[in-house]
Amino acid sequence: MDFPQNMSMEDAFALAEAEAKLNAALQESKERFDKAEMPNRLNEDWRFGRPHVYAKEWAALFTHNENSFEQIRLENGGEAAARLTAEDDDLRQTEMLMPTIGSDALLALHLKSFGDGYALYIEEDTKEPIRLGYVTRSVCAPATFIMVAPGVKAEVDINYGCLESGAIFATCNVQVAEGAELRLRTHGHGESTGGRCMLITNIQNMGGKVAHLTSYEGLRWVREETVAEIYAAGSETKLFSANKLGGDAVLDQHTKQIHHVGGATSDLLYKNVLDDNATATFAGNIYVAPGAHNTDAYQSNRNLMLSEDATVNSLPGLEILADKVRCSHGSASGPMDEEQLFYLLSRGIPKYEAHQLIAEGFLHEAEEKFRS
Repeated sequence: MDFPQNMSMEDAFALAEAEAKLNAALQESKERFDKAEMPNRLNEDWRFGRPHVYAKEWAALFTHNENSFEQIRLENGGEAAARLTAEDDDLRQTEMLMPTIGSDALLALHLKSFGDGYALYIEEDTKEPIRLGYVTRSVCAPATFIMVAPGVKAEVDINYGCLESGAIFATCNVQVAEGAELRLRTHGHGESTGGRCMLITNIQNMGGKVAHLTSYEGLRWVREETVAEIYAAGSETKLFSANKLGGDAVLDQHTKQIHHVGGATSDLLYKNVLDDNATATFAGNIYVAPGAHNTDAYQSNRNLMLSEDATVNSLPGLEILADKVRCSHGSASGPMDEEQLFYLLSRGIPKYEAHQLIAEGFLHEAEEKFRS
């Protein structure tokens, strides 16, 4: 290591120590990646996810390319926001413990490749949504931490932009304290069908209210893994997703609603509109731990198919190890309602516009419930 000539001995030792920690973290991440099994067709969590194409593609992208951010944007963060660096011990330790749904090897790769991000320590009600934006034309691996203090009401919007053939692999850790309320919106988009996005989210609800909405459009491939963990009675957790897919786009969404204790509620509604040759996969699981009595959990996946060539794989599931619970799931996929289409066409609306109106109306339910 080369030190500036005017650097004090104390600063030099601090710099050397920071570099040693970073090198240790990188080595630890590399060892975890080497030990973890890459996703394959025999992995249930990647059954329809095309791991032979996309998982290997991700590994190659983030192994051979350095982080390149076109833009990192923060609005309305104020004193609540702190910039993250790869040297941050809390970042490394938290991500090492972060749960995944079949992507341990890829998370280890994120730890090794992490480029930039923000930690939001929200201790006062937000008057305007805190907005974060990560944009790339190449590859980048941002991380976001959101911690909401007891009794605080907050709203956060995160935008991931994949320009041209850009690829973003992002992680988001969320902790909501007792009595707090968080509304979190995540949007991934591309300007062409070349963009790729992977998002791993862990929500820990300690007795507050959480509403999380994801949406994706204009991307070639998306892998979303969302794990919502409920640790206190009285917690309310709501998960929503609303997506429009076209071309050969692939959307692969996996979720877990984990009730560690009883007396809490969780609700999930994921909706997709598919056109052309698009493919959507949803695999969700509600897990109720032993002794988590009086749990109330629901899960619903609905898909509107505008093309006979579109494909939907829907796999909702329940794993209940407690008594006195109310848990259920539902799944429905089908074509556009012909009566709705006829109504719009009979009033002079062109067929393409009629399709768009019906699609927007179909997805509006998720947006409306997220806002309520």
